[in-house]
This record gives sequence, C-alpha cells and structure tokens, in this order.
Amino acid sequence: PSQLYVIIIILLLFSQDSIFGRDAFRRITVTQVLWYKERNLRNINLGSLVLLTLLRLLMFNLQRLQDAFLLSNCCAILQNMSPPMIDLHEYAAMRLVSVTVTVMKKHLQLYSSSAGESTTEQRNSTPESEDYLSTPLGMYEEVALTLLGVINHCLSPKTIEGNLHLVYSLVYHQGDLNRIMKERKLYPSKLLDHIQSVTQEADAIIQEEGARTASKALNVLVDRIDRLQQVAEQKRKKEHVDDISFTYEEEADPEIFFVPYVWETIVDVVTSTSIE
Repeated sequence: PSQLYVIIIILLLFSQDSIFGRDAFRRITVTQVLWYKERNLRNINLGSLVLLTLLRLLMFNLQRLQDAFLLSNCCAILQNMSPPMIDLHEYAAMRLVSVTVTVMKKHLQLYSSSAGESTTEQRNSTPESEDYLSTPLGMYEEVALTLLGVINHCLSPKTIEGNLHLVYSLVYHQGDLNRIMKERKLYPSKLLDHIQSVTQEADAIIQEEGARTASKALNVLVDRIDRLQQVAEQKRKKEHVDDISFTYEEEADPEIFFVPYVWETIVDVVTSTSIE
C-alpha cells in the first residue's frame, strides 16, 4: 500500500500541471506495454495508458481494498486530466464506457437496497460527509460521477472529433446506459443530457448509413463530425460545465510515512542487487 500511495500522489502532482495532461495525450506514445496483461497494447498514448491503469485500480479498490484515500486521489487525477483528454486509444475508450456502466449498475443496486433501510449509521451519513464517502454506496457514487464527468469532457465541441472511439463505445453500450440513466435523480441532468444527446445523434448517423461494422461506423462518424459537434455545442450552451482541478494537500508530519518508505526502498535495492 505505501508504494501504491506514493505512485498515486506523484501522479496527482503531475496531473496538476495542465501541460502534463496535454502532452500525455498528444505527444507521448508508448510503443509497447509488457506489464499490461489484459490486452497487448502497442503505440498507445501515455494519457490512455494512465486512464486504463486508473480504471483497473478503481475497480480493484471498489471490489477488494475499499480504500477511501486511494479512491479520492484516483478520482482527482481523472478529473484533472479530463479537460485535455483526446485521441483515446480504442481499448481505453471501450474500457472507460464499460467500467462506467458497471459502476453505475452497482451504484443503482446499492442505492435501491439501502433505500429500504433506515439504520442509525445511514441516517447520520450524508453525501457530503466523510463517513458517507467511506461506505460502498458513497464510493460507487463518487466513481460514477467522476467517470460521467470524464466522458462529458471528452464529448465537448473541441475534443469530440478526436474521441470518436469513445462515441462509438457509447453507441455500443447504449442499451445499458439508457436503462441506467432512467434513474435520473442519482446524477446531475447536465451530465446525462449531454452524453445521451451525442450518443443518440451518433446512433442515428450510423443507422442512416447502414454501417454494420465498427470500422465502417467510425468512418461514417468521421464524415458526419459536423453534426456531432453541433449537438455537443448546443448542449454546452444550455449547460455550462466548469473545469475543476484538484491539488495534493500534504498531511501533517508527512515524514512519518515517507522516511520509512524511502529507507525501505533503498534497502530493497541494495540487497536485491550486487554491490558492484
């Protein structure tokens, strides 16, 4: 856990710089990712790789660790990097939508089961309280809202042309999304309306052209990008979305955590390799 905390804190510090976000998606390409076992990733931009890693960590955290500190920092990194998010790798785009669907389904399930309960703990916990954010319901809600916000940014008039893989992924998962989004009281309408409008327009374009494969659908979306940008622009005018940035705030007495970790790292390096 200590190593994971340090990595996440460093990544949060990087994400505070807007230049890092722009360069990660536009300028830095990783030719091969040997440690990523779920899929053979080649020529993926660094931003997409960061997104995939954070999505995997978020799911592992929700299902196993349930660490509120880790979750809040992962969400902060995603929100910091979402405004410049563009040219998403096709696998990263599909994972972003599929994880969002999974988290929203679980959130709805937890919300429905908790609605009939009225324990003292639930009565004393509100969505704004730290106790609430440490509960499974609070954690899934936080992640769902964060991922919806990320998708919303990717569908802005300026970035939608570079995120057509994401648009196609939304169309692909449209059935699940529509069923979940019927519970509109759980999420801000400005997020849902924008995502649904773009998805419905993209689906209409694909249906009109009779595109039956992913490659054909993407080509059609490229040709009709002006229609998608027009829908995105209309929604943005109606619902202004602010960019919110998060910064790392150091806890009191940070040396209590960092000094033992640094020494542990030094000892591991020295003892695991030859002194020469």
